Amino acid sequence: MNPQLAAFGALLRRFPFASICVALLILSGVGSYFLWDDIDTQELARQDRQKEGESTLELLVGGSTQRQELAAVREAARRIDDNLIIESNLADNNWYFYKFEEQTKSRLLELHPQSAPPASDAALYKRIPYTLHVTGTFEQVAAYLLAL
Repeated sequence: MNPQLAAFGALLRRFPFASICVALLILSGVGSYFLWDDIDTQELARQDRQKEGESTLELLVGGSTQRQELAAVREAARRIDDNLIIESNLADNNWYFYKFEEQTKSRLLELHPQSAPPASDAALYKRIPYTLHVTGTFEQVAAYLLAL
């Protein structure tokens, strides 16, 4: 065996704690070199995660506003649906006016339903405005209006 290698082995046996510390120092240096080489790729990955986190945070902050807007739009759509004229009731509504025409002997020339105004929550029925054109004598037209 080589006398220098034998002297190194004797030194290791004589100072085991220092030998282990030197070995750990060498291993740490090698590990540090490989990690230092990987810093650029790790930094890019960290920046990508930071951008994802910021965009998620913006979505979370803006989400409450979007939920409020969605609720407002749904409420507006509900009110529009509630105030639409029901097609199946349209004939009954028109017959109401023609019934008075028969009773008063006046002549109903035009009858047009208009769009319903927003109904209040306290209303028991839905108001539907109509435009109409009635002809006849003064007494016939007055009787028609009185019947309405």
